[in-house]
Amino acid sequence: MRKPKIRELGEAVRSIFSKPYTTRFPRVPHVPFERFRGKPQFNSEKCVGCGACAIVCPAGAIKLEDSIDGNKAVRRLTHYAGICIFCGQCEANCIADKLGIKLTKEFDIAYFKQGEDTHSVEHELILCQGCGRVIGAKKHLIWTIRKIGHLSFAQGILLNINQQILQISSEIPDEKIKGPLNRTHIFKIICPQCRRESFLIDENIKD
Repeated sequence: MRKPKIRELGEAVRSIFSKPYTTRFPRVPHVPFERFRGKPQFNSEKCVGCGACAIVCPAGAIKLEDSIDGNKAVRRLTHYAGICIFCGQCEANCIADKLGIKLTKEFDIAYFKQGEDTHSVEHELILCQGCGRVIGAKKHLIWTIRKIGHLSFAQGILLNINQQILQISSEIPDEKIKGPLNRTHIFKIICPQCRRESFLIDENIKD
């Protein structure tokens, strides 16, 4: 058996009297460094419901679901921490100044039951009053209006949202459009397809 080297003996002695290199977690809470990529968390006030985070997530850890129950239409964005790889693409591609979803410093995220690893945020949806198709989240449309300013008055859907914000009433009732489409219906919240049909039907009537 070879005798230990003097250098190795010196390191062994010094290690007895020196502090450990690693942290004392879990006895002492660990504080991650500044740019640590922990569990992503939605901010319900800042998130606009655009769904960009769900589109760019490489692991598919964010699901976008639109549900329509009668007059109630809701978009739900759900994050599944169990399959998240904490890459940060959701925060990097967030259109709401990267505040709609942010990576936290939370790393100790063990769960006992399936489903406990999820959290979600919900947004009101705007539906086409002609065919009932989903146009988008209301907060997303309002965010768009604030971004492009007065140019929003040139776009039909945004014009209708502006009317609601400014509390300007329309001559056409707010309930779902009944009967054939006509040119006046373009001033209601209708999808591009119904808008196109209203133009074509109106032109055919004139002919």
